[in-house]
Amino acid sequence: MNILIMAAGAVGGYFGSVLSKTNEVTFIARGAHLEKIQECGLSVRSATSGDFVCESKAYETPPPGYKADLIIFCVKEYQNQKACQVIANSVTNDTTILTLQNGLGSGDILGREFGNEKILLGAAYIEASKSDPGLIVEHGGVCRITFGGQNEEQTERVQILEQIFKASPINFTVSKNINDDLWQKLVFISALSGMTCITRSSFSEVMTNPYTRDITKDLVKEKASVASELIPNFSKDTVSNVIEYLETHKNDLVSSMHQDLLAGNPMEIDAINGAVSREGKNLGIPTPINDMIASCLSLQDLRARN
Repeated sequence: MNILIMAAGAVGGYFGSVLSKTNEVTFIARGAHLEKIQECGLSVRSATSGDFVCESKAYETPPPGYKADLIIFCVKEYQNQKACQVIANSVTNDTTILTLQNGLGSGDILGREFGNEKILLGAAYIEASKSDPGLIVEHGGVCRITFGGQNEEQTERVQILEQIFKASPINFTVSKNINDDLWQKLVFISALSGMTCITRSSFSEVMTNPYTRDITKDLVKEKASVASELIPNFSKDTVSNVIEYLETHKNDLVSSMHQDLLAGNPMEIDAINGAVSREGKNLGIPTPINDMIASCLSLQDLRARN
């Protein structure tokens, strides 16, 4: 299988390197990270998969004539337009695109560009970072991909991807209701990202302080109320499960959006907290805490984008 990883950050770099053990993987990267991969390979330090060097090829754009059987799409939300242009010439009628982006909306964007029938939705559960150019560190804990089709017409594509993952060391689950899974992750990640960014604090600090801990719990409930209206039979235990996980793992949880904020980079606020605000307004469900977070963080996001 020719697998194109768009792009070789923490998520794409880790899962692409693991998939390279059983497939022909090509990475898209840029800058010093790309130069290091081309010179020395992509180094992986992993609590789950061990330490190894992936020797797959890497480019800033796919080479002329390159066609992908599978594209794993894991750029930041604000890079979508450019990323779609980068992969366009590598997409054929038979190409499947698996999006692992945070938040909501990437499936719709990719579907408009390349056709909904090609797009599978997924969620990556991983604690990883691009520590240095050419180096991905996976820190342990949950390390898994959950994916699924948007309708029954995609059954064959789902089955093919399942076989690709089965033949590799990837931990994965095939979801019977991928929208439920995506909203469960959104409830979790929007609370983690939103609270660490708006307070400019570690999540341990957020959950240790009684005031911000209570706000976090209310934030989880806000998002779950929107999801319950949108998703038939949305998991009723989501609120209690998410709050329990946040409290239990508060010392270990790190938000990539918080890291972007501190680095002065654009943030995925529109696809995460912004998406919840929009859905809440469309449904007439108040989400005041989330609205405040999304609105306030949009100022910093705009500064970074400009």
